[in-house]
Amino acid sequence: MKIMYMDNPEDYLQTTGHLIKPASPKSKSEKSIDTKTKEHEMKVQDVKLMNDIEEKQWKCCSFDLHPQSSLFFGKLLISCMVIILCAFQLITLRDCNYQSLYSSLLSSVITYWLSKK
Repeated sequence: MKIMYMDNPEDYLQTTGHLIKPASPKSKSEKSIDTKTKEHEMKVQDVKLMNDIEEKQWKCCSFDLHPQSSLFFGKLLISCMVIILCAFQLITLRDCNYQSLYSSLLSSVITYWLSKK
């Protein structure tokens, strides 16, 4: 058995592999470099996120549009026009042969909006 001289018990435990000393604290310059690196990465992520958002918007010379809201209101406008047409034709038609066309068109538009989740 080999006897080693150690200054304190921590040195003995470390040399035998039973104690692992924590890494020495970083200097202020190393900390500031890490902090600057993290801040830079966060700024890069923010710029990428803003670019993704801008790519998904429709732009005109004086305003920006969100594509999903534009499509929703377009569908709503066309549906309202079809409903008004069907209602007008059902009220004013004297011939009953064409009423089935307008009533089925009206019911299909209503079903389209009611079946949305």
